[in-house]
Amino acid sequence: MTSTNEVELSVERIRGPPTIDFDDITCLICTNIVWKPVACQTCETPFCSTCIIKWLSRSEDACPMRCDKFIQRSCPRFILNKLSKLQITCIYQMNGCKEVITYEALEKHETQCGYQPQQCSGCQSVISKNDLQEHETVCLLIVFTCVDCKIIYKRGDASVCHTDIICLRKQLQELRNESQVEIRRRNQELEQSQQNKQQLGELRELLNEQVTSLMTCGILANNVDVAIKRTQIKSTVEIKTLDPTRIVFDRRSHAILTERLLCSKCQTIFWNPVSCATCGKVLCKTCCPRGNTLSRMMRSFFHARSKSSNSNDCRRFEETSAPSSIMDALTALQVRCAYAPNGCEVISSYGDLEQHEIQCEFENIPCQLCRLPTSNRKNAKKHTLQECFQYMQNKNPSQIQQQFMTLLNTIHDAQTDISRIQSNIDRAITRIDELDSTCVKKPTTAHT
Repeated sequence: MTSTNEVELSVERIRGPPTIDFDDITCLICTNIVWKPVACQTCETPFCSTCIIKWLSRSEDACPMRCDKFIQRSCPRFILNKLSKLQITCIYQMNGCKEVITYEALEKHETQCGYQPQQCSGCQSVISKNDLQEHETVCLLIVFTCVDCKIIYKRGDASVCHTDIICLRKQLQELRNESQVEIRRRNQELEQSQQNKQQLGELRELLNEQVTSLMTCGILANNVDVAIKRTQIKSTVEIKTLDPTRIVFDRRSHAILTERLLCSKCQTIFWNPVSCATCGKVLCKTCCPRGNTLSRMMRSFFHARSKSSNSNDCRRFEETSAPSSIMDALTALQVRCAYAPNGCEVISSYGDLEQHEIQCEFENIPCQLCRLPTSNRKNAKKHTLQECFQYMQNKNPSQIQQQFMTLLNTIHDAQTDISRIQSNIDRAITRIDELDSTCVKKPTTAHT
């Protein structure tokens, strides 16, 4: 038996009041008491909500009372008042329920009623809700799954299909199967590891042979570090710009890194910023407008003629110190070293960045031949090719190194002779020009 939601509310279930008029609360479609009623906006006739939905699906929005169109509205108040006075028997009265419930409480009662029929999961018998739990504790057809051995069995077959010995045997069998799978997996991993180890050893031997061969030829030094690959990089002072991607963000940096710290011309972080004394505009020192007197006069002329020029553009940029607010914000920035691509992991403040990059060891680039560190700094000693081969000969005094050194010395001596001869030729040409100018005769005046 189903609930009132699935069947109509028949008049036979009404127990009071005795003076109720059923005509106003009867659904004209199912001829039973309206259940969860709605009404037509035109004629205000009440219908069961499920009945009118079925009607409209067949009648294309036509009202059962032949109105032009059914427009749903809530049920009139006087009908709801009549329904609230009804006393109704439970739909499970035939199962033993003796409750008489009001219209509003009927649906909730039927969902909780202990006489609601339910089906046993084992024998599939229909039993009232109150008796189902007790029945399932003794039903022989209830199916169980053992949490230990995972055997599925019925209660009536437990003495045959699921004894303690059977359960232990099943667990032992499952454990043996899992162990065999795990052993196979471990053996495969061990074989793969041994193969990888063998390949790694072969690669290491091959690498050692190549390195030894290159060292014998003097191409690599003994202290070569093949993992380090550095490139020539200019410092921040040399490029005179600070890329925003080099800023290390933290809570403070996120708060201060705004567009006011970006140069409007180069679109990078201010580097050595200066300000215009007239308009207050801040630029990088290298971005400041510069020029001779003529260019300044032309800029002043076109500035006066332009109507759309920016109010911050001045006729002449009068350089002065940047505002303290800008300098304080820049000082708080944390910046990566310009030589970070070469391996430097130092993060300096904006004010200490220049001093760090002057001394940073990652500016040095190993020579491709002798691996000695070389620097492009102004005060650094120049690494000549002769010094390079001399160092390799000292590290590996082989015959090929001696031949390279002999060839290099010969080339050096030849270049020195060529330079000396070129100087002598230049001096001779200069002397010839001087003599030629001295021997030039002045033009004579004709006698009359």
